[in-house]
Amino acid sequence: MLAKIFPCQPAEPGTAQMMIRLRGEEEVLSNLTFSLCNNEQNYLQPDSNWSPAPHWFTIEGGYPFNKGSGFSIGPSLLDPLLASASQVQIQVRRPSGETRNTTLQLVRDELFSSDARGETGNYSGSSVLTPPVAAPTPEPVPVAEPVPTPAEPTPAPSQPKRNVALVAMIAAGLLVLLIAAGALWWFMGRGSDPTQPATADKQSEVSAAAPATAQVKPDASACTPANLASLSELDFVQNCVQQKLDSDKLLTVIQAAKDAKKCGVAQRLYANRAQGGDIKVALAYAGEYDPQDHKPSECFKTADSDTAAYWYDTVLQNEPDNQKAKQRLGELRK
Repeated sequence: MLAKIFPCQPAEPGTAQMMIRLRGEEEVLSNLTFSLCNNEQNYLQPDSNWSPAPHWFTIEGGYPFNKGSGFSIGPSLLDPLLASASQVQIQVRRPSGETRNTTLQLVRDELFSSDARGETGNYSGSSVLTPPVAAPTPEPVPVAEPVPTPAEPTPAPSQPKRNVALVAMIAAGLLVLLIAAGALWWFMGRGSDPTQPATADKQSEVSAAAPATAQVKPDASACTPANLASLSELDFVQNCVQQKLDSDKLLTVIQAAKDAKKCGVAQRLYANRAQGGDIKVALAYAGEYDPQDHKPSECFKTADSDTAAYWYDTVLQNEPDNQKAKQRLGELRK
């Protein structure tokens, strides 16, 4: 699938033409249902803002345009697309329920937002504000100062007298307790098994080591093939984007998504990392569409030279001397 936004002829700020070309279909589409998702996995909403909640737009009035179907769009779609530097994925939903994804291309140099109209109107106005009438301030009523009451003198504490007899009784009691404790310790020590401390130490060592050998449960939010079935497509993709796996690990996850027919996951992970400048992932994504390297699958059923060329061009924007991208882009554009 190829999706691209062109200026109207003549160009008019805030309006444009969106061209959709579905590989293998020549019939002009009368209507189009689609969603737009940026690099941060936020979706365009009807109020022109971006939100994590998916939203589907439907536009009518398709017409033949550039070997595909054209649709007129206005500021509610064009302005937020031009205002964002992020590349955007478009997902098209067919009446059969099938969905197709690709990166939405914009001819930015020739498109203008509605703010570029330069029209000025009389937006001035005037209003007379009547100040509120202030309530009369009551005169302060003199308050008699309270006469301080002198504090009563606090009697000094009397010093306790020493009680020699009481001290002697306490000392004698403590001595008896010490003798009893010593005798108890002696009897208990003789009857105890000398091997018990060692056994207790071993048990404590075992209990201390037990947590280290306990099986660690896998992270339910990890970007791994095991979590493909347990998480929603949006949650899984967001987790993978946040965890920033290296190229090889991400390609392994993408292959698992393809095998599981999680096509939205595979395409979004491809696009997010390729747009972020990952050369290895971008080349792999281009290869999914390149007629030379294409291998038919549920997620990438047919080759698409235009989409492959787009991703090779993305590679060259980040690495101008990449020989693979240079060679294939030149051959695809012949």
